[in-house]
Amino acid sequence: MKRNLLALVWLTGEKAGSRPHAVPLTQNLMGKSILQLTVEAVRSLGPERVLAVIGAGDERNDGSFAPPGVQWLRAGKTAGALAAVASARAWLAKHPAKNVIVLDARLALLSPRTIRSLLLAHQRGKNSLTVVVGAEELALFVAKIRDLLEALSGLGQRKKTQGGIDDLIRVMVETGKKTGSYRVRHPEECSAVNTPKAVARAIASLRGRKVGELESRGVIVLDPAMTWVDLDVRIGRGTVIYPSAVIEGRTTIGRQCRIFPFVHLIDTHLGDRVKVLSSTMIERSRIEDDAQVGPFTHLRPNTVVRPKAKVGNFVEMKNTVFGEGSKAGHLSYLGDTIVEEDVNIGAGTITCNYDGFKKSQTVIERGAFIGSGTELVAPVRIGRRAYIGAGSVITKDVSPESLAVARCRQVERPGWVRRKNTK
Repeated sequence: MKRNLLALVWLTGEKAGSRPHAVPLTQNLMGKSILQLTVEAVRSLGPERVLAVIGAGDERNDGSFAPPGVQWLRAGKTAGALAAVASARAWLAKHPAKNVIVLDARLALLSPRTIRSLLLAHQRGKNSLTVVVGAEELALFVAKIRDLLEALSGLGQRKKTQGGIDDLIRVMVETGKKTGSYRVRHPEECSAVNTPKAVARAIASLRGRKVGELESRGVIVLDPAMTWVDLDVRIGRGTVIYPSAVIEGRTTIGRQCRIFPFVHLIDTHLGDRVKVLSSTMIERSRIEDDAQVGPFTHLRPNTVVRPKAKVGNFVEMKNTVFGEGSKAGHLSYLGDTIVEEDVNIGAGTITCNYDGFKKSQTVIERGAFIGSGTELVAPVRIGRRAYIGAGSVITKDVSPESLAVARCRQVERPGWVRRKNTK
């Protein structure tokens, strides 16, 4: 349920190159940008609206890097929180009875628990202003909008002022407004992620949080320091993640799976009890229950491996459906292919799906046996329970339960080597 709350996220307005080694708000931290993480923390409060105040020198001029659903306001100069509030005065003035939470866009480590505790302290204290203390930067506060705008006007009339949070507090106290403070338990949450060193610290912190979340749900991460799991990854109870695995994007992994060393998964779905053996890469694909993939397998986008199928050493698939119980043990390429149930793909099988102009499909029906070293030149269909002799180049459809052999007859010439050497 939405609260009686607005959120204002401000960006510093520094021009590119004005601060050495500064990192952009689009910097990826375990699958999410700095700005996205900050906004997600704010959204955990259920604000009615979120506004990003973007300084003239920040990022892109159109605000397109902001997460969906975030309004943005181009401001000439936003050197600090109060300058950002001043830029958004007209937007805030439409909601005088509400509260607003104001924060630096680079607070990517801010946790929902901390931000909820801040708002609760503000509400219980019936404060006009509640600021965070105990952090590297005072870049986070909650205020009643009416009182905030009045204090901001009073601040603007003063000659000697730094325009900081301390000045704002002083004006509010002098005008009889109640202010309060909230001390964060983990000061790192209010540290701006704005340098390469800060990025490294942030990633280490986020990795720790993610591993803790997985372990609390019954996932076994054998070596957290040698494992990368993006924030949006979901993993089921009883799954074991071995060292040096990299799991990225919106990957989902079911229960009781085994992800072995040097596996790289990107935006992939794994069912229950799936084994992915070492040195395997899978991109935007789906592996269903009780299947096994690897080692040294590459599954490219739009590949589906059905239940109990096995895909082995040095097999590559792309845009392929590999049927239930089927096997491709080694050294094969299947592209733009439909493989039905209980098919055996012999070593060295290739589907020749590209003629230089267009891609064509190969269909291998249920129970077919493809001998080693076969080339299937698409478009072609192999019928149910058909056999293809090893070393064949198949260019025509093969009818069900047939044997197809397409290779030259073997010729032997006795004594040929001796005669050649004599010459």
